[in-house]
Amino acid sequence: MGVLFGAPMTSLTFPLPVAFYGSLMRGLGGVEEMGIARGLRFVSECKISGQLLDLGDYPGLLCGPGRVVGELFEVLQPETLAALDHFEGFDAARPESSLYLRETTQLISPQRLASVYRYNQTSEGYEKVRTGDWRTYLGQRELAQRDP
Repeated sequence: MGVLFGAPMTSLTFPLPVAFYGSLMRGLGGVEEMGIARGLRFVSECKISGQLLDLGDYPGLLCGPGRVVGELFEVLQPETLAALDHFEGFDAARPESSLYLRETTQLISPQRLASVYRYNQTSEGYEKVRTGDWRTYLGQRELAQRDP
């Protein structure tokens, strides 16, 4: 896995493949809330190596065994990537204090490289999303809250 933090935006080639696994997936509202839909193009569903944590309103992707359900997009322009970095709390100048790191990883499927935002804080005290599917997990969590 090659880490992209510190790479100047000008050294990246667009469109840039990025895999989302949480609130930025289609229908979950993040892209619309940010107003960046025109700067993204949906490619396909994807699988990412790792584990998900339930951080409350959004998940965090950790390295480790497992498969995470995601969606592969192409980021069409540097301005959209800058907005995503801000949304994810990623600061290329200070990666050690960033909430998430933007990294390049090999997807399980489709088999290609893509950037992902990997959680960069402690995992202690957070529940793992055992299915690796944030959308399904949200539905189950909502049902459990309604029906204690």
